[in-house]
Amino acid sequence: MERVYEYNRNAYRFKVLIINSLLVPILGYCIYRIIFVEVNAILWALAGIVCIYALSNTFIKKSNPRIITISDEKIVFSSFGEKSFEINKLIKFRIRVSTPKYQVFIRVEDSDKRHASFWVTYSQFNDKLDLLAEFDYLEKKIHPDSLRFRGKDNIANSRPPIIKIKTTEPSVVNSN
Repeated sequence: MERVYEYNRNAYRFKVLIINSLLVPILGYCIYRIIFVEVNAILWALAGIVCIYALSNTFIKKSNPRIITISDEKIVFSSFGEKSFEINKLIKFRIRVSTPKYQVFIRVEDSDKRHASFWVTYSQFNDKLDLLAEFDYLEKKIHPDSLRFRGKDNIANSRPPIIKIKTTEPSVVNSN
């Protein structure tokens, strides 16, 4: 059973694409200030390092996924390319809530020594509660003795069920 979770397009465009596009000219200006002006070069270097870090996270490390696909066999994070991990090869899947009800930080590593980190702004994904339940299930499957799940025996024991919304057709009122 495969589930696809997608980031809200408008929010992704603004929070990831536009902001990172603005960082490119800011980085250029930082470099200009360091080379030619040299006043407060340390501050401009720090600003440049922040820009490089944010740009590398988005475009090189691909740590802000737009689409997350989870099946019984693998998990795929897609953004400017794909990073996929087979679930049966995972040796590390850790979740850290960075902003409650908004964002989580995920660290993933498999037995092939491939690893990645992702910032998932789950509040902007469709089926956000289902997505969090999938993450909890994967973390508990990989790390069953995790301190995070102690005393919570009934949480994340199986993948969350697919909930189908019943559509009701309007009934025809017979007026005689």
